[in-house]
Amino acid sequence: MSIGQRIVVGTTGKIRIEAFELPRVGPRDVLVRTRLTQVSAGTEVNAIRARRSGAPLGEVADLPLGYTSVGTVEAVGRDVTGLAPGDRVLGSGPHASHWLADEHGLQPVPDEVDDAAAAFAILGDVALHAVRRASIRIGESVAVHGQGVVGLIALRLARLSGAYPLIGVDVVSERLAVSKVYGASHVVNATSEDVAATIHAATPVPRRFAGSAAPGLEPTSGADVQIHATSRIDVVPAIVQAAADRGRIVIAGATAAWPDPGPTIPLSLDVLLRREICVLGSYETGVAASHPYWPWTRSRNHATVIDLIRRGDLDVRPLISHVVPYLDGLAMYDLLAAGGEGWLSVAFTWTD
Repeated sequence: MSIGQRIVVGTTGKIRIEAFELPRVGPRDVLVRTRLTQVSAGTEVNAIRARRSGAPLGEVADLPLGYTSVGTVEAVGRDVTGLAPGDRVLGSGPHASHWLADEHGLQPVPDEVDDAAAAFAILGDVALHAVRRASIRIGESVAVHGQGVVGLIALRLARLSGAYPLIGVDVVSERLAVSKVYGASHVVNATSEDVAATIHAATPVPRRFAGSAAPGLEPTSGADVQIHATSRIDVVPAIVQAAADRGRIVIAGATAAWPDPGPTIPLSLDVLLRREICVLGSYETGVAASHPYWPWTRSRNHATVIDLIRRGDLDVRPLISHVVPYLDGLAMYDLLAAGGEGWLSVAFTWTD
């Protein structure tokens, strides 16, 4: 019997490392030996906080954490044709020394992209889908609310799409500094500035429309596109206030949805109606397989993000704050749960 190690969170929110028996490799399976895993802070910390708060469990009692892994193929089933032992791959494995996958769920990693960089393709896929949903056009103003990993990658992709002005919004000054590195023309610290007023001030467009959609509102300013990439739902009213007439708002942030169906917030239908504001969800529902009207599957997005990194169009080095051995991972979760200061992207190494 072969034994691996993995990180799990228990029913009370306590995190521990436990041993587990490695699964058998079936005919279509691929066993991957993990090299590095990346923390998805929003999803993982939300799960930890929910359990520590006593919220009803929506998952198994001992929940394995994580879904972003880079590793080396250790064994393949007899019907696997596209991968071989020794190949370096990216996949949705947990924080564990090994994981079992279908070959179609694994993305080969080119030699030019190291493990820590390749891991960003998973959260980069979330950001890329949100930017695609936003349909950003050259010269449109864009504000991204939340400058964690997803928000910052979304901001960079909006810059590559031709957005201007480009505005990063957060409550952590060190993250706003990265926003500027990634091409933000303006940054807004939500703890000390009026978010909506500052976005309107940064987005003047003379005579946007011949008439006013609603008397008393601001038809000649506001963000054409806004991306919500934060776990906070109380920021949504300010996002609506900051929108241009006919502005588009994409909700890509995980809003701590426990207990199901998660938090709600009132919105003015009159404002949405009169200003013709469009609110879009971004969750990649039903895009596991490509379709002629939406060819951007998750696997294709992963490959696209990795290629952007390889070409240098997306430099993820400013996003990396911690790369530590997995045995130090328990202390890292305490840092993440304490707030947004002092970290950005956290990864665990699993090499001997």
